[in-house]
Amino acid sequence: MVLGELRLNLTVVIPTLNRQEQVRQRVEELKELNCEIVVVDGSQRPLVVDGARVIWHPQRIGSGEARNVGAEQAQTDWVLFMDDDHVPSPGLVQFIDKLLPNLKTRDVVGFRIVGSSRMGSRPISMRYNGIFRIVNILFGVDISSRSGPSRFVPVAMIFHSKFFASLGGFDSHRYCGNCFREESDLQWRARKMGGRLTFIEDPFFTHLNTPGGHDKRHSKNDVYYMRNHTIFAFRTNRPASLVMVTAFGAYLLAKGIRVSELVRGIAEGLGVVLQD
Repeated sequence: MVLGELRLNLTVVIPTLNRQEQVRQRVEELKELNCEIVVVDGSQRPLVVDGARVIWHPQRIGSGEARNVGAEQAQTDWVLFMDDDHVPSPGLVQFIDKLLPNLKTRDVVGFRIVGSSRMGSRPISMRYNGIFRIVNILFGVDISSRSGPSRFVPVAMIFHSKFFASLGGFDSHRYCGNCFREESDLQWRARKMGGRLTFIEDPFFTHLNTPGGHDKRHSKNDVYYMRNHTIFAFRTNRPASLVMVTAFGAYLLAKGIRVSELVRGIAEGLGVVLQD
């Protein structure tokens, strides 16, 4: 299904919150795709962007649920999920143009993310290789450093809209808005349903270190990170789940979480798993 005025059978879904200029820049950068663009806006005042259909959702629903809302509104067969701080590299248009006709319904394609994010006061480089990849594997996210099949891919990813709907989309209720776990859980469920995940190294997306939403200083939310990690570890990789939970717990202890909060997070996660 392709809309008459659109060249690509693709809808780009972008969740955003109080970042009007960034969204306008992303839409401008994606114009060459000549596809449908859906922006799910959680700002207090509705955003107006030329070249995109804006769905205003002022209630805070999290980026995962915002992506679900955007995917439900897609009028094409394929959906590209990306964030408002992901800048596409040159060559994306030509690559997607050639890619889409060759994809099957259960194909999931993820693109490499480069850039940096601020963790407390220390900037962290993101290339999805080296030690960063090892840590991600340990914590349950395996992103290949090369193109080809991979267990997990970054959030800049393409799903068939019907396959995405059959999976129930991002599980924002179980994971309490923890995007890291929502994305990994969705892809784990995709693999269980016969999905084939492929990691693309080039073209890629550059992650901007934008203020707002990326400051990961220690807070009570670490309880939910531990909870969500425990759920994910026991649901997806039971033989290694104890190692994963222990390693992630050690990481949070090093960050400064209190033992009582750590225990609470693990207990809440186990509670959810036992009810499954």
